[in-house]
Amino acid sequence: MVTAACACRSESKAEAPPAPVAATAPEPSAEMHGVGGVEGVDAAYDRSRQPARFVAALGLSPGQRVADVGAGLGYFTPRLADAVGPTGQVVATDIDGEAIQRLRARMLGRRNVEVRKVEPDEPGLEGGAYDLILLSEVDHFFANRVDSLTRLRPALTPQGRIAVTHLRAMKPPLVAAAQAAGYAIVSEVNDLPDHYLLFLRPTVSR
Repeated sequence: MVTAACACRSESKAEAPPAPVAATAPEPSAEMHGVGGVEGVDAAYDRSRQPARFVAALGLSPGQRVADVGAGLGYFTPRLADAVGPTGQVVATDIDGEAIQRLRARMLGRRNVEVRKVEPDEPGLEGGAYDLILLSEVDHFFANRVDSLTRLRPALTPQGRIAVTHLRAMKPPLVAAAQAAGYAIVSEVNDLPDHYLLFLRPTVSR
């Protein structure tokens, strides 16, 4: 497991086999782990994640700015971009270079999406700029949840929120870390098939 403080996925750098003699090398087919998925590839995963329902529950508005932290392959990134519209922006971050490369390729043509590779110990987000920071199935990669949540706080706007979603069994350590980092749970969604979704706001000044 990567000792990441604010972003997010384990690096996946399996050594590729010798390439055949060809004009261009084929894209590696090995499955990547710890970087999520892509909507439409696995029907069972889509049924579990309920992407349309999930993004609607985030309550986003056109023109807002969202950070998709630890985005991996960007399972929710396109829907987030649609939700904030052309006047909004989604910044998708990850520490995994291969995942970032694939996500950039998928987001070509979407002018309201910026994909950033960040360092393990830094969020890579501007201060006071984000209406929502999404942590989707990522907080268990943090070396220290309290430290990571604390580092994310300065990036929020005055009314900004952090939305956290994960399998329900992963909820207790996140809640404990959020309270220790000076956040309050302001709302929660409990009707997703396998995941919790809760919203955090800082209770202490930055």
